[in-house]
Amino acid sequence: MWPELFTIPWLGLPIRSFGVLVGAGFLIGVWLMARMSRRWGTDPERDPARIYELSTWVLIGVLGGARLAYVLINWRHYADRPLDIVKTWEGGLVMYGGLILALLLGVRKARKLGMPGWQTADYGLTAGFLGQAIGRVGCLMVGDDHGRPADVPWAITFPDPLPSGSAFPPEWAGIPVHPTQPYMTLKALALFGLGLWLLRRKKFHGQVTCVLLMGYALLRSLVELFRGDAGARGGVFREGLAPEEVGLRLHRLGVADPSGTITDVEGYRELLRAGAEDVVPQLLLSTSQILSAATFVFALAAYLWLRSQPGRRVARAA
Repeated sequence: MWPELFTIPWLGLPIRSFGVLVGAGFLIGVWLMARMSRRWGTDPERDPARIYELSTWVLIGVLGGARLAYVLINWRHYADRPLDIVKTWEGGLVMYGGLILALLLGVRKARKLGMPGWQTADYGLTAGFLGQAIGRVGCLMVGDDHGRPADVPWAITFPDPLPSGSAFPPEWAGIPVHPTQPYMTLKALALFGLGLWLLRRKKFHGQVTCVLLMGYALLRSLVELFRGDAGARGGVFREGLAPEEVGLRLHRLGVADPSGTITDVEGYRELLRAGAEDVVPQLLLSTSQILSAATFVFALAAYLWLRSQPGRRVARAA
């Protein structure tokens, strides 16, 4: 991992890999979307410039929606530390929120610019998943969105001690975990490839968008099974395994204080290495899985409705 790329001299301002990679992913996604508009848009001459104009609203949606969703899930923390809300460079983004708001704002702006919403969303969302794949590498670089302890051959281990700026929990350093960040990069790349394949074969405008949303919902739900940051994600916890209950159990075991903060790091690591399952909060359904179910139902309903609309059909050359 490499949380901080370098520090700006005299200012003491660290440049974080998370922000750089998320920014790079966004710029590459917008560039690709502009190129794709020449083939999949309605006006090859004007659409690329329009894409760059609507990209501002997409950026607001990605960052604003993702941060808002994270703050809402972790509202107790931010109620006590409101200034932390703006610290997006430290991680803490829920991409479901960013995906939804970016789509809404992007389609709204596209229509204002005279671009058909569903048609633009088809190639825009496809390009966006390539950008997301790059941004997810930033999560790996800072240790955010980490997996649960694992003994699979491809497990990854974050260094102990952790480098400055890490978002990975220090008490888990040195413990092999599922590489959920690469899982999510592969998920985004798979959706990008699926989008490219569908764009050449779609029968109606909006088909690619709906299929990609359904695919995202399914794959995101699958990745959630391997995540280890249940306390940060929120949702419906398994009986007896909510963060407060686990904290009390760790206190009784002598490795945490009454608030659940780990005080005996090595003792806690031994419990993790031994495979103790009741010392980590566990979700029955995460917030993302709940959103995935709603997204899948919405996308399926939209797919069926759009398919029934003759005006949405893609004209094929004779």
